[in-house]
Amino acid sequence: MVDDLPRPGIPPVQIPADLQSPEPDSEPTGDRLRSALREATLELEATKAQLLTCQQDLERARLQLADLEELIRDLPQIFERKFHQRLQPLLDQQQLLAQDNHALREQARRLLPPAPPPPPPVPEHELRPARGASQQDAFEPLRALRQRWLRRGQPPA
Repeated sequence: MVDDLPRPGIPPVQIPADLQSPEPDSEPTGDRLRSALREATLELEATKAQLLTCQQDLERARLQLADLEELIRDLPQIFERKFHQRLQPLLDQQQLLAQDNHALREQARRLLPPAPPPPPPVPEHELRPARGASQQDAFEPLRALRQRWLRRGQPPA
């Protein structure tokens, strides 16, 4: 402020109005303060709106996280339910095939003649070849059995 005072013999230098310090009781200072207060209030309101938006986003994210955690807990049950849904038609088809198989076996049992009784067992001493007998003689009982089956036209049961 000392520079603002005129010196003897030197004309005072004019300072532009926007660079001059305002007078303490002047009206423009009050306007500037009101303007700055309005700007700060607007900025505060904008910040509050951003804060509210962030809080809402955070709440939505927390809800989504809770939903995803619940889904993760339910995944094993979901997979098991899907597995059983896909398995059930196969089990039904297997049951139908088993029923058809049983019905065909019953039909075949009714249509085919009863099997002949098995031949009486051969005593052990006849199965063993005598000493000095050839290998051909050892298989003779089996050949006889084969011939009987061939004559009947049926394989052994």
